[in-house]
Amino acid sequence: MLWFNQIFPLLFIFTILSNLIISTNVLQNIPQKHIMLFTYIIGIIFGFPIGAKLTADFCSKGYIDKNHREILSALANHFSLPFIITYALSEQLNICSHYSIYLVSLYLPSAIGMIAMLSINKNRSLKQKIPAQGFKLNMQIVDAGIMKGFETLIKLCGYIVLFSIVSRIPQTIAQKADCSMPLSADIIGAFFETTNGIGIVCGLCIPRTLSIVLCIALLSFGGVSCMVQTKSIFRDTGFRLYRYILLKAAMSILSCLLCIILFCILI
Repeated sequence: MLWFNQIFPLLFIFTILSNLIISTNVLQNIPQKHIMLFTYIIGIIFGFPIGAKLTADFCSKGYIDKNHREILSALANHFSLPFIITYALSEQLNICSHYSIYLVSLYLPSAIGMIAMLSINKNRSLKQKIPAQGFKLNMQIVDAGIMKGFETLIKLCGYIVLFSIVSRIPQTIAQKADCSMPLSADIIGAFFETTNGIGIVCGLCIPRTLSIVLCIALLSFGGVSCMVQTKSIFRDTGFRLYRYILLKAAMSILSCLLCIILFCILI
């Protein structure tokens, strides 16, 4: 129900709009850095996998240099603000105040990375110029946008369900094997799928501060499910997943450190 009530309505509308924007060529004369910034902002607002999807689509259309796809998708692939505030912070962690601490912890590392990326590419232009095609809009484009929107979200739903099941496997194995480290198994399982993983972490008998830090790590890293989905979005494009994983891991570590520092200073 979480997927249907909170994720589907927001993402479905925007996936249709994004497909229309790309198919109608309205962005063909927009500078690359502006499109990259647009991708980053929309990725934060609408959440995963919009950041990766836009990056893949813009690269395929030639609006963004393909050499930037791993970095930009890692920076723009976030969970949406409503998901983080409503589900992760309020419902699971029972946090009712100081949202800014956690949001800054999550978004500041990627924001710094985005600023650096835009600064480096400030005066660069695309190596391959895009031929002007002009604006076009017809019912075929609208129909294709709707179908692509459904395809994207059905895949997302499938991955959420699949990896929610997979995330329980380490815990089940540990219980059947009478493992002496069930906590480790739970934490490992949590990193397979973030939505389910946050619930697992919040149900552990660990200090509240540690629960918060682990949830920040999960939200920043994205989990194995998000990585597989991102790779699926960029299939047959030469996307280097290891670069994406390293960037997400680095941002996750920075987010955790930042959360601890802000938590100690402000609370």
